[in-house]
Amino acid sequence: MTIEAVTFDLWDTLVYNRNYGEYRLPELKRILQTCGLELSDDEVNEAYMSGFRHSSRVIPAEGYRHVETSEIVDKVLETIGYSSAETRDLLVKVYEEAILSDPPKLKQGVFEALDYVQGRYKVGLISVTGVSPGRIVREILRDHGILHYFDVLTFSDEVKLVKPNPRLFTACLTELNIRPENSVHVGDSYKSDVIGAIDAGMKTVWVKTREQEQKPGYVADFILDSLFELPDALRALG
Repeated sequence: MTIEAVTFDLWDTLVYNRNYGEYRLPELKRILQTCGLELSDDEVNEAYMSGFRHSSRVIPAEGYRHVETSEIVDKVLETIGYSSAETRDLLVKVYEEAILSDPPKLKQGVFEALDYVQGRYKVGLISVTGVSPGRIVREILRDHGILHYFDVLTFSDEVKLVKPNPRLFTACLTELNIRPENSVHVGDSYKSDVIGAIDAGMKTVWVKTREQEQKPGYVADFILDSLFELPDALRALG
């Protein structure tokens, strides 16, 4: 089958992933203080982590559905024992926009890879957004000068599913109007990208940046050390 479309993962494939707790935690504590809540650092940390533990537990238990930032914040406030719609909305904004305080850097080989695929294939992005929604990620891609490379952007907060649910991948392919067997997905996570894309019927290129446990029956078509090797892999796939 001829490859007609290439889709990319975002985090740790095109941009470096990082923890933005250093921005969210101080703001969480400050906002809670303005509400008259004097909590210790340990109490704030525990409340903060309770939200992400909730997300990590619910996602696989409920068919890999997307957990809204508001649901995470609700868990934080529940842990503290406080309820306020105004505070909730303010914290959601803090969580979602923290990434703009110090946007993630592009990984090496991104421009070279995107330059190669543009014009040769339809190009998609398939990203699990976490607490940084698609509207924020679009800003980051635009600021990095790579937004224009993509024909379709598929974000978990907009489709309401996360990887490795194959329906997140097929949502992108449907919008691209490409059959799964005529597409290849490029990503760094074996579980999220390789397994998810294979279950969707796609070819896979695994940019292996770290050792990860593998599952019998799920073998990437190509394993790369970096995006610089992507053109050769795509030529080999046809």
